[in-house]
Amino acid sequence: MHRGRGLAVACAFACGAWAWAESGATVAALPLTALDGDEVTIEPHSVLGALLIVGFSQESGEQTRAWGNHVSEWADEHAGDEAPPPPMHLPIQSSSTEDPLPVFSIVVIGETSRFMRGMFRRMMKGVMPTEVEGSFFLAYERADAWREVAAMDDEAAAYVLRIDPQGRICGRHAGPPSDEALAGLLHAPCSS
Repeated sequence: MHRGRGLAVACAFACGAWAWAESGATVAALPLTALDGDEVTIEPHSVLGALLIVGFSQESGEQTRAWGNHVSEWADEHAGDEAPPPPMHLPIQSSSTEDPLPVFSIVVIGETSRFMRGMFRRMMKGVMPTEVEGSFFLAYERADAWREVAAMDDEAAAYVLRIDPQGRICGRHAGPPSDEALAGLLHAPCSS
């Protein structure tokens, strides 16, 4: 194990907010709604999987926004001399691909009326930068399943999930962003 990575993982475990996920947990096929109203599911990168930033309440918005900003700043810093990857992607080293890791933001709202769904979508679209709209989703259905896969125990926290190419969870963090937590998630043992 790389020394820096080992320290990051050790610190993350010591802080108690980051943990390897149990095998078998998955987000595959959980229904989402895109900001344009289309019903979708997460399509992880075929080699790298994906990183999901998940919020469960209005109070979690501060931490989920902070995670989005942290990911963007980290990507800019690690892009080197090359142009930074597209918004909401992270450059990581892989012998299998040079493509960046996609990052998706998900707000879990739960069951609500068609009118309220439209209102939430318009409100989110109104504050979302155009370049990241395609990586932002709302979850109206199966909110309990999202709570279970995130191991949600604090609605005010952001939950960040690293998933493998099949949509299985291979890393999980709850709480505000940090370089240590992000490093732990990026080095999670995700199978391809």
